Amino acid sequence: MELLLNFINKKKLKIGDIDRIFVNLGPGKFTSLRISLSIAKSLSLANKANLIGFKSSDLINNNYLNLLQFDKKKLIIKDLIKPIYSS
Repeated sequence: MELLLNFINKKKLKIGDIDRIFVNLGPGKFTSLRISLSIAKSLSLANKANLIGFKSSDLINNNYLNLLQFDKKKLIIKDLIKPIYSS
């Protein structure tokens, strides 16, 4: 949580300014995904922000800007968060 708050402060944002939250659905470890999803869901509920889930495979060359394009084209799942756990 501290990392997230540092990022928000560094970008000179307020939590209320956030209207979309992108969260990686995995694949990943159970505990890591559950913590990330819990924080993302809490922030989205508190700010009435859209919660947008994506899979690691949605990233091309680890370029997160692709997510904005996918969101614009409505190719990403919104408000239906189904994590993919790995062993």
